[in-house]
Amino acid sequence: MTKETFTDDFTKGLKTNWTIENHTFENNLAHFSPANVVTENGELVLSLTNEKFHKKEYTAAEIRSKRAYLYGRFEARIKASDALGCITAFFLYQPAENNQEIDFEISGKSPNEITLNNWIDKTSHDKVIALDFNTTAAFHDYAIIWNPNEIKWEIDGKIVHSTTTAIPNKAMHIVFNLWATKSVNWGGNIEEATLPTKAYIDKVQFYPYIN
Repeated sequence: MTKETFTDDFTKGLKTNWTIENHTFENNLAHFSPANVVTENGELVLSLTNEKFHKKEYTAAEIRSKRAYLYGRFEARIKASDALGCITAFFLYQPAENNQEIDFEISGKSPNEITLNNWIDKTSHDKVIALDFNTTAAFHDYAIIWNPNEIKWEIDGKIVHSTTTAIPNKAMHIVFNLWATKSVNWGGNIEEATLPTKAYIDKVQFYPYIN
């Protein structure tokens, strides 16, 4: 766990600050492949491809910060994938403690909406927020503001939701991923002609909480 300010503009590679993941989960139609994670022109690029791998129909991409962070402001500048069936996500995660988590998730099916969530156990607290822009057409600024008693979600400098319920209390890792959901209602059916698809992260920053 660290309380130091952290910034990465993805101009110096990923080895120092990130772990590139190689796994999957039940509701994911893809397997996370290190080959689908690159940096180009100062951007992190995550790809989802029409390629069978480890019994999954597609390959996807995920990175996690090597350090864990407890409370603070987490910012990322993101342009999401516009492909049906695909989810672009920026979230905080602690797998060792009942899957504690705080999420931003963007579905290619609904680019003018964003799904927010937070967990401290197996109970979901998801919230869908309508937006006045297309999350897949350009970069936008997303921030999670997490303190011991409250979580706020901010987009382009505007608070879009807050909660004082189910607040994680363990240090969590920063995660970015692009994956293929089994939920047609949420993501839609994948159209293989649109693959490969990509999501872009321009910058990530962390500022520690000061009590």
